[in-house]
Amino acid sequence: MKKSYLFVGLLLGAMLSAVALSTPNVTGKWSGTLQMDGENDAKPAYSILNQDGNKLSGSVGPNESEQDSFEGGKVDGDKLTFDVPQGPNAEGSIHIEMQVKGDQMTGRATWSGPPPHSGSGKISLKRVVEK
Repeated sequence: MKKSYLFVGLLLGAMLSAVALSTPNVTGKWSGTLQMDGENDAKPAYSILNQDGNKLSGSVGPNESEQDSFEGGKVDGDKLTFDVPQGPNAEGSIHIEMQVKGDQMTGRATWSGPPPHSGSGKISLKRVVEK
């Protein structure tokens, strides 16, 4: 009887460890590029993310000093989704969906708002290693 409890305990511990390992922690700074659909030049992209369980908040922009904040993002396994309000009256937003693989993430950003503030593009980011 004691062996079966030990086995169940070990099995549960292994399963919880596997679940914890499959959900990346994206808290930190991320730098890379945004390639807008239909354009040849990639633009710089920079994100500062804060993950609390499956909740995500932070900011995005072209560099560390120019950032637009967001809250209410979600982490589901290796997938991130969040919306960044745009404009002084939040008349538009950027919807971002990313997939994390180690210290890299890729995905898409879609702008919705009054013209000319609409479009989409591919984002590629790498974790910034603090020195």
